[in-house]
Amino acid sequence: MSVVSSVLIPIVKLWLRSQVEHIDLIEIAIAGRSRQILGGDIPQATVIGVGAKYQSLAISHIELTAANIHLNIAQMLKGEPLRLLNAIEVTMAVNLNAEDLQSCLRSPLLLEAIASETAPIAQNDQDIRHLLETLLEKLGDQFTLHELKINDGAAQCRGAFAIAAT
Repeated sequence: MSVVSSVLIPIVKLWLRSQVEHIDLIEIAIAGRSRQILGGDIPQATVIGVGAKYQSLAISHIELTAANIHLNIAQMLKGEPLRLLNAIEVTMAVNLNAEDLQSCLRSPLLLEAIASETAPIAQNDQDIRHLLETLLEKLGDQFTLHELKINDGAAQCRGAFAIAAT
């Protein structure tokens, strides 16, 4: 790990913790040499979270990976806000155990996304699959689904989404 990464990772962890209601574990890996990172070029970054709760959504395990990240580090050091200089694709793998999934089905964020005032009934794997596929369809081309597995009330989802330059 580079010297810059050893300083940057704790700062990013602190920021991520401030974005969620709760998280049991955060692991971050940033690839690249110190000179690259200080220049704003990060070849690859991976974030793993375990036991996260975000806006009432319970997530058992999440892994996010992005490559070719370009940031305005030099301008940020001069007091400007941090900006993403180019769009990036983020791959995502999410696991929800059965309890977390049922909690998510009652969250206001999910209810708003599916335009419902009451929690949907998902009593079996087929109901859960249908509900998650409907939710993912509402995301349109913002999210590309690569794999969705439902087993005994738990869900595993892999896909990708883009983050626009800021």
